[in-house]
Parts: sequence; C-alpha cells; structure tokens
Amino acid sequence: MSVAPIFKSPCDLATRLPAMIAEFLDIEQHLKRRFREDSITDILIASLLSLPGNQVVVMTPPEATTGGDFDIIVVEPTSSNAVQFRIQAKRLTPHHHNWPIGSYTELAHPHNSGVQSQKLVGNLGRELLPTIPLYAFYNPAHVCTASGGTVSGIELASGWEVREYIKAIVRVKPKRLPLKRIGALQPLFFPLATILCPPQQQSDDTHFPLPSVSRAAVEEAIEKRSGFPTYTRTLDVETEAQQRTLPSSPRAPVDTHAQQRHGGHDRDSGETRLPAIIRTAIERRDERIIKVKARRPRILLISEPKEK
Repeated sequence: MSVAPIFKSPCDLATRLPAMIAEFLDIEQHLKRRFREDSITDILIASLLSLPGNQVVVMTPPEATTGGDFDIIVVEPTSSNAVQFRIQAKRLTPHHHNWPIGSYTELAHPHNSGVQSQKLVGNLGRELLPTIPLYAFYNPAHVCTASGGTVSGIELASGWEVREYIKAIVRVKPKRLPLKRIGALQPLFFPLATILCPPQQQSDDTHFPLPSVSRAAVEEAIEKRSGFPTYTRTLDVETEAQQRTLPSSPRAPVDTHAQQRHGGHDRDSGETRLPAIIRTAIERRDERIIKVKARRPRILLISEPKEK
C-alpha cells in the first residue's frame, strides 16, 4: 500500500499537523456535527503513514473499535530498544466567548467515574515495553487563535498528572468542575514534536528519533510541568488536592516475574527482546497496515538513524 506523501519528515508533520487538526475541528461548527476523538486520531495515523519511506506500521484490531486511545511505539530494531506511549485522546468543547473555560467534558469518562484514566495508568508494570501514559488534547483553531498561540491543535500531557486532576473531580460534588477546563490543564501541555522531533533532531531528517531520545524528551517535558505549587490557586475548588502539589511523574513499576518470563532484561531501560507482535510488524513493514490481536490501534515508528 502506498500513500501520497503529505509531510517531508517527522519534524514537518509535528510542526504542521496540529494546525491542520485545529482547522478540521473548526469545520464542525459549520456542519453542525461533532467529530469524535477517534476520527481525529485516524487523521493522525493517516498522516504518519504518509511520511516518506516505510518506517511506519499501523497495527489495527481485527474489529472496528470506538474510543480515543492508541499507542505510539518508537523502536530501533538493531538494538531492540523501544518505548511505548499509551495515549488517551480528548477533544475540547469550546466556550463561545471565553476560551480558558472551554472544557474537556469527557475527561473523567465514563460518567465522571474516572475509570478510564485509572485503566490508562494502571497495570503498566505488566507491559512488555517501557510505557509512558499520555493524554492527547485536540483543540479547534479559533481557540488556538484566542489563546495567542499558546495552545495548538494537538497538545500532550502526562497521564499521571491528568489522573491527579481526575481523582479530584471524582471526589468532589457537583462534578462540573473547573478541573476539566483547558485553562486548568494548559500548564501540563507539551507539543507533539516532543515525541517526533526532539531538540536533537534535524528538521529535515526523514528518520524517527531513537527511542531513548524520544523517551528522554517526553520525561523532561513532564518533569518541567509537574508539581505546580500554585496550580490549584487558579481553580477555586475546595478539595484535598488543593493542600498539596502534584507529584512528579512516577515510573511504571517493575514486574520482576515478567522479567523472568521474558529473559530477565530491564524493560524500564528499554533493553529487552522485542515482543513477537513488534518483531512481526517490523518484518511485515512493507504492508504498512496489518491486523493484530490488540485492544487499540498501535502505531509503530521504526527508528533507523542515518549512518555517520
């Protein structure tokens, strides 16, 4: 399968795609219909597939699924190093006149229980790859413009940090809280380029960054934005969360039994034998899209740096 190239490089995609997503979300105001998170995620997947070469493989579930969650896996086949970003997508319901109080209404899905966020961050120690949970927030163009360019069409945030907000939402009644607002969550945002185009990456480099580079860039972005001592002062919500700062992002717990089952390697360092499903996807990379037993779409980005 071939897809006409839309973007020249991962950096080009990371720079241009957020604005395209934002414009897409603005269209719905005229169509009088609401685009779901999975529709926007499909655009992201198709955009990655359009990159030159055959460094992207999309593993799709055998049955059509609904929901906004997906995985991005950056892998270096020669070293078997990899990092997995487990991403839950949420789209903004904008406010008509005051952009900071637009809300991610389904943040504590389902029914303000927070169960979805618990699943996102739970059981990470059972993963065969080092895994970082993230949220992807999709925002329309008029909100990005109103923010003075401080918000883009795609913003990422730590799944652990957002989970703390959701726990506060679940504890407090009524459930319509400022914690769902874009103005409250914005301090946690970092760009898609953090994964696809970290500082060491050349803008015209058609290769994906090494897994270790993407991982380090994301962890640094999370650390810079965690533990805000003043973030709750802007929310005006009386909760236990107001009495403390957000914790720094925890690492996925190490499952020693899983290490024994898979050769005893330290998965947290990325030094592990790749799972069979990943090895198979690399071998079948020319197919670009393959069906696998999976709960969500999994986007494999194959890092093969240029030889010096």
